[in-house]
Amino acid sequence: MQTFRYFMPANAYFGRDCVKLHKEAMQHLGKKAMIVTGRTSAKKNGAQKDVTDALADLGIAWIVFDEVGENPDLETIVRASRIAVEQNVDFLVGIGGGSPMDAAKAIAVLTANPDATPQILFTEPKAAYLPVVEVPTTAGTGSEATQYAILTLHEKRTKNGIVQPVFAAVSYLDAKYMQTLSPVVTNNTAVDALSHLVESYLNTNSNTMSEQMAEIGFSYWKDCIPALKSRCYTEEVREKLMLASFLGGVVIAQTSTSLPHAMGYLLTYEKGVPHGRANGMVMQGYLELFGKEHQKVCRLLDCLGLESTEAFGALMQEILDIAETFTKEDILYYTERVLENPKKMKTFPLFAVQQKDIYEVYAKSLL
Repeated sequence: MQTFRYFMPANAYFGRDCVKLHKEAMQHLGKKAMIVTGRTSAKKNGAQKDVTDALADLGIAWIVFDEVGENPDLETIVRASRIAVEQNVDFLVGIGGGSPMDAAKAIAVLTANPDATPQILFTEPKAAYLPVVEVPTTAGTGSEATQYAILTLHEKRTKNGIVQPVFAAVSYLDAKYMQTLSPVVTNNTAVDALSHLVESYLNTNSNTMSEQMAEIGFSYWKDCIPALKSRCYTEEVREKLMLASFLGGVVIAQTSTSLPHAMGYLLTYEKGVPHGRANGMVMQGYLELFGKEHQKVCRLLDCLGLESTEAFGALMQEILDIAETFTKEDILYYTERVLENPKKMKTFPLFAVQQKDIYEVYAKSLL
């Protein structure tokens, strides 16, 4: 059996009302928090009130930064961190999908290093950061379990991750916050969670433990397929999606993501395709890079109850609302840009990925 290292420091609570029931986990983090969220969703689904009630019960002061949009950019992070420094914030609470949770991590770094330039996020892996609490309100990103935070970099026309390994000090997973999600957001984020499981499972860096955890995640996700198709979600389905998302975070924390993420980032930046949907659009082509008889691909499909990569692609078409169109020129440009990300290319385990391979996946998926 292979040797490997498995590091998973996240302190996570799962279940209804877990913020209220386990609020004491935040007690030691400081005297003042910045809540990082979007404009409306955390207010609408009740997550923000649950957090502020818990902080009030603990005697912890808070401020709210609710200007995080989809795919947060570096400029937003800088603006929020300056406020956090001015307000003497001790820790951050990210409430929402991947955007607010990732933003909270990046803000935590810049706030702990007030005299540094924003580039520290991409150059100093050992830079200090404030504690972060994560409260996911979608089931996709897994940021509550990972050390990653992804930001939009306009000057590079893509997305990139910070280099500090910011694991949450505490995470609260309560599926009731997902009840107000639209079917489009529910399905897009569910596919993001699936892409994490898939990309970790078929990864140069995978190991026995991460693969077993991914298979558990596949089993939860499989149970949700009928609901994803019908766009009707019970509380049990929402809980299973949240668990699949959390496990997706757990496994990519060990392996990182792979080619679908690198390829999907371009679709998101250039065409505005939501992140999870972008990953789902290229995933059949990615699976077929391995060959249809590849043992782990066959095992993955079996875990999901699917007979072939074609069935996988058909499922993506059925549960995602794909409206975007692409040209050959688009694909040529995206291919060149993916080649700028050698770390992601090295996660493919069978051979050294070439330009023609990336182009082929895009062409199969988008033309």
